[in-house]
Amino acid sequence: MSEPPRDERDREEERDSHPLRRVTQRTFEGLIDQHVRAAEEAGEFRDLPGAGKPLKLDDDAHVPEELRTGFRMLKNAGYAPPWIELQKSIREEQGRLAAWLAQSNRRWPALGPTDRGQLRAEYEQRLRDLNKQISSYNLTAPPVAGQLPLLQPWRELRKLGDE
Repeated sequence: MSEPPRDERDREEERDSHPLRRVTQRTFEGLIDQHVRAAEEAGEFRDLPGAGKPLKLDDDAHVPEELRTGFRMLKNAGYAPPWIELQKSIREEQGRLAAWLAQSNRRWPALGPTDRGQLRAEYEQRLRDLNKQISSYNLTAPPVAGQLPLLQPWRELRKLGDE
């Protein structure tokens, strides 16, 4: 294939360099490359924080591909999707409940029947509240994130007074 005549090439170059030229995917990517190259030559990428260190890539395999960018932006801004926040809240509540159970079990031997009944009722209420949170999470989390198992109150109540 032969080269186009000189004045035709000049017209193409003039058209490509014109500021009002039509932007296509190819010309847009070319423009980005030009800006990056110019910034690199000007030394704007020297001494960046984290330079020379491995990238910390989050495992977002459980997030649908079309949501990953949005979720990453939320995370970088200090926010998380509601179901992630709910999952964190559930984990924190599970920790508080375990600490409460350990403390209650230490007090259990010294308690009378009335106080034991009150502790049992409080524990049942805490279990119901936690199960509500877990149910809410299971309804809002994407299927690929997995479901959290509900607590079985009859099994959990056996832990009260065990120690």
